[in-house]
Amino acid sequence: MIKAYIHTRYIAVFLTAWLLVFQDTTAQIRRTPQLPLLQAQLAQQQDSAGYVAVLGKIAALYAVISLDSCFKYSLQVRDISMRQHNAKGLADANDLISFYYALKTDFTIAGIYGYKALQLHQQLGDSARMAKTLSNIYLFYRNLGRAGDANNYFYRAFHLAARLPPEQDSVYGILLVNYVMRFYKDSTRADSVQWAIKEGRRVAEKYPFNKQIFYVEAYDADNLVRQGRGREAEEKMYYLADIALQRGMPYVAMDMYGKLDDFQRLGYFADSTRYQERAYQLGIQTGSIELNLYWVARLYDYYRKHRQPDKVVYYSNEIMRLAAQSRYQAASRDINYIGFFLKEQALQSLAMKNSVRQQLLEKAQAENKNKGLLTIGLFTVTALLLLLLLSHYWHYRRKRQQERAMEKSYDAIAATNAALVENDEFKNKLLTILANDFRAPLHHIVEVAAQLKTGMLAQSEVVTLLKQIAGASRKTLDAFDTILKWIRLQLSGFAYKAVPCLLPAAVISALEIHKADIQEKGLTVINRIPAGLEVPADEEMLRVVNVLLLQVAIITAAPGSLLIISSQKKYEKTIVNIIINAGERVGEKLLVLQQWEENTFALGLVISRDFIHKMDGTFHMEEQVEKYLIFEYCL
Repeated sequence: MIKAYIHTRYIAVFLTAWLLVFQDTTAQIRRTPQLPLLQAQLAQQQDSAGYVAVLGKIAALYAVISLDSCFKYSLQVRDISMRQHNAKGLADANDLISFYYALKTDFTIAGIYGYKALQLHQQLGDSARMAKTLSNIYLFYRNLGRAGDANNYFYRAFHLAARLPPEQDSVYGILLVNYVMRFYKDSTRADSVQWAIKEGRRVAEKYPFNKQIFYVEAYDADNLVRQGRGREAEEKMYYLADIALQRGMPYVAMDMYGKLDDFQRLGYFADSTRYQERAYQLGIQTGSIELNLYWVARLYDYYRKHRQPDKVVYYSNEIMRLAAQSRYQAASRDINYIGFFLKEQALQSLAMKNSVRQQLLEKAQAENKNKGLLTIGLFTVTALLLLLLLSHYWHYRRKRQQERAMEKSYDAIAATNAALVENDEFKNKLLTILANDFRAPLHHIVEVAAQLKTGMLAQSEVVTLLKQIAGASRKTLDAFDTILKWIRLQLSGFAYKAVPCLLPAAVISALEIHKADIQEKGLTVINRIPAGLEVPADEEMLRVVNVLLLQVAIITAAPGSLLIISSQKKYEKTIVNIIINAGERVGEKLLVLQQWEENTFALGLVISRDFIHKMDGTFHMEEQVEKYLIFEYCL
């Protein structure tokens, strides 16, 4: 874990939430040390809030100088903030404590304090501090090997920082540095890494005290190595480390030495002994025992390989000395961080239990005091709700009864209206039949009788007239018989009962009735009804339907044309077609056949349609190929 932490994740990045920024150029990196300035500001503070703020900055600055001093100041910040209920100061203290545990490579405890700080930042609505703390927690999870959780916190921090206003984009610069650290070895993200370096430099230029510039310059040195200028890149890293030491930032200098170790990946091999020994000495100075192990191991391997016994003995003894100490056991001047954390947790747990007990006691007293009022209030509300429900139900029932009564009355009115319309239509049809079907034959009989009275007709003429009278009388009787059947059909007591009927017999019977008319018009009849074809129908109504339809077809057909009668079976239905050549203006003739009030033959179609509907069938007529007319019914 130690090696991975030092080699892949740089130390001082954790503290970016606390430090003001540097300028970009190397000349601007050389500045006056910040600690005396902050100590002077601390002495000038007049109120506790300002005192906590400056004390937090001092603690943050000590984080890159002396861990123990930083930890001591962060505890002071925490204690003062808790007494004053200063959520911002408490969040700062938690951020610092999480950083110190991270430097001790105990990322689990670091994550606990980091999450405490994050909750306080969320409570304060401080988006900038939230982004910084999210970035730190990302690094904790990254070093714990929990890549999924780490990615979640990384992208949350990055997206939050990208939306910050320009005056707070120093946080965005922090996330850009983290982005470079994470992906600089990924060749597929080379363009985005270069963009992040360029953008990070732009952000760093806006602030006078920002150590981000060290990391931007360090990763920008990779480009020098790629250009074959490895020696120049090496000296630049030593220069950056020297400037960091002048600024009182030993951990930043250690990161610069660690970046030299990464040049091997690009094909440039710097003098490893030089920067490793410098990093080791800085580890001794800062008391970072866990961080020393990596450099000690590297130096031991190097001197053993080059057969330098004195160095091998020295570093082997150093390794044994460090290994003999507890993971979190500091030197005589170090603090027992684990013990402190456990005691703090126990104290917080005890305080929380006392607070919970006090709240339970107050709650019980309040419940006893208000129990009577609450019961009365609940009873009253329940009674009112019940009354409201009963009233609503009563109104609903009344409304439904009224709606049902209205529906019944509407249905009765509709039925009565339909019956009246049907009766009116029936009367109109009946009057039309009486005015047309009976008037013409009677007039013809009267005219023939007048001719017979004259006595001037030859015997052959008399016979012809008598035959005409007989034919007219027969047609009149047939029409009267059809009307009687139709009237019977309209009566309410009529009950239709289907029986198997021979369709060919009904068609032949109808053709026989119209034989004279067919011969007179010179029509050629083609009967394609198969013998023995049966349909479910009323025999008399079936005969009348064929008689009336053939009558209309013969009258409408052009002289000397074909009269085709055919049938077909479809889905247990029988379809009968009567096809004629109606000659010119078929559309006009079709329109005339729909005006039953003025046309006797159109009335015959209406009667036929009524009979067919009564037999549960369908009827329609249509024009085809401009001169053909089809009468079709289906039973």
